[in-house]
Amino acid sequence: MLLPVLQAVSQVAAKESPTVLNLAFADQQLNTALRLMQGQIVGLRSGVLPPWSVSLIAQGVHPVTIAEAQQVGGSLQGALEFLLDRGYLGRAQLDGVAQERALSALLPLAWQTSMTSSALWADAPSELPLNSTSTQQIIETAERHAALLTREERALKPSSRFSANPLSVSTMVGNEDKERVYHAAMRGLSLGEMSQRLPQRWDTLTQTVSRLLREGALRPQNAAAPREVADALKAGQAAPDFCLPDLAGGELRLSALRGQPVWLVFNRQSTCAMCNPHHAKIIAMHELLRARGVQIVSVWGSPLEDLSSGIGRQRPPYPVLADPNDETYDRYGLRMSLKGTLDPRNLSTMIQGFRMMGASALKDDGELLRMPAEFLIGADGVIETAHYNSYGSDWLPMERVLSWADQQTVPDRH
Repeated sequence: MLLPVLQAVSQVAAKESPTVLNLAFADQQLNTALRLMQGQIVGLRSGVLPPWSVSLIAQGVHPVTIAEAQQVGGSLQGALEFLLDRGYLGRAQLDGVAQERALSALLPLAWQTSMTSSALWADAPSELPLNSTSTQQIIETAERHAALLTREERALKPSSRFSANPLSVSTMVGNEDKERVYHAAMRGLSLGEMSQRLPQRWDTLTQTVSRLLREGALRPQNAAAPREVADALKAGQAAPDFCLPDLAGGELRLSALRGQPVWLVFNRQSTCAMCNPHHAKIIAMHELLRARGVQIVSVWGSPLEDLSSGIGRQRPPYPVLADPNDETYDRYGLRMSLKGTLDPRNLSTMIQGFRMMGASALKDDGELLRMPAEFLIGADGVIETAHYNSYGSDWLPMERVLSWADQQTVPDRH
């Protein structure tokens, strides 16, 4: 006996004519659209799926190759055809990824009883066709995996949030799935946000969360409102104060630097292939800026313990701060952007970054979709330039920073 939602999909899939089925739920992140034709799923849109790039990276496709495929292909379908034509993926492998994505979309729906509608849509979602897998096979597989979930795992929702026990961090070593989920919880991500960012199917994700809850590494939080991200800051506004741990030890409070001009750089994760080449240039400029009285401060969306193996390898002569919970990023109005992350203009910087960082550049210890930003702050604590990267490597030109520094008053050192 099929579960209610899967039964609704099965009934529509039996139709001969192409049909788009919209499954709507009280929890809107579960809303799913399926395009069905002759017993096959040929289109899919789901709020719990990660971007295709995450699925491809999990298959061993290099991020630089994905960026090149997008640049050449111009669309998802074109990018996938590029990867097939160049031999980066085999057809069977790509079909397997598509099948897993369809399964990942259906699994969180299997035990839902709050479906508000199952209307047919004229708006067809775009997704790679599942050439050789029938809808019925996907549904049967989804029901089989759903039956293995415990009552506690079934009760987990996309809105579920957790607090991480800092004393459990050492127990994560050696288990990549547990480590990813633990660090995602440390950053304040909900279960639904984890499903959009981590290469884990919904059932394995909920099983990992359940295991961490039993071990005491995670604790459930009451349903919380989504994180509030401030509006983008502008020149003339006071720079919001913050206090963050420093890789060199202790903490740094921004207001403690009042009286000095500050170049504040917000980065992505500590091993980022777009951020580390930028900091190589900043390090080379450090003495010039220090002579002009400018203090450089860099903030990274990674746990403190991960900074030394990332940006710390360059030994920056300025503060390197950790904000794994993204609280400062939110106060400064930084946003996520898949388009900006995959922008082909990032390619040359990413190649340089992968040469610098090696395989560690693939480590996800922060927000991969985060767009960086830079702020030039006067000695009075007022923002003089607010620059939000439109794509990952869209940094402020060094000439502009030097020109700004030349206009600052060098503090009296006597």
